[in-house]
Amino acid sequence: MDRPTRKIKKLSMYKALKIGYMRGQEEKQARKLKKYGYVLDKALTNNERMVAYSPFTNKVLFVENGSQANIFNPNQFREDWLNNLTTVPTGAFPYTPRFQDAKNAYLKAKKKYNDVTFKMVGHSQSAISVNALAGTNDKGYTFNGALIKQKDNPNVTNYRTKNDLISSLANPNDMRTLAASDPNQNFIAAHNIGNSQFVPVFL
Repeated sequence: MDRPTRKIKKLSMYKALKIGYMRGQEEKQARKLKKYGYVLDKALTNNERMVAYSPFTNKVLFVENGSQANIFNPNQFREDWLNNLTTVPTGAFPYTPRFQDAKNAYLKAKKKYNDVTFKMVGHSQSAISVNALAGTNDKGYTFNGALIKQKDNPNVTNYRTKNDLISSLANPNDMRTLAASDPNQNFIAAHNIGNSQFVPVFL
């Protein structure tokens, strides 16, 4: 079957993360992804991830979101930040409900889009999921990942901002370090996905 052809914009890692973090705004996500030739899979997309398929390139975009931003919300703190504090440093994150949910979504997507190359992206906490799940027919990219006590995955390329604290705890041999846009950037600002616009990756 011939693939449809039309001029589409290149989707950068930064844009993928930015659209992925539009939690609960699926219609807006769908409109933005359309510019890059991707169709949002609403059945597999939720607050934790964004899944989309491109009929132009025959690829699946699988973006895992990092921790929910509001640490003062009791539910978010328990589900995300408490997980980070207790399971990430010990290497136990793959046993958490959050990771198991990501794994189930990944397996469902693999079954639905059989023999299709997956482009996987993760930031911060979700870099652990991408690093653990990306298989032979996938290409994963992480940014400022909390990759503590994680095995190196040859299918995943990890990027970090120089001043980022979270990714500084990972094995430096597994990271590609970018100079911060602002050399005086503090570790909180350095962790922001805005810095991923300097990552030379298109999906």
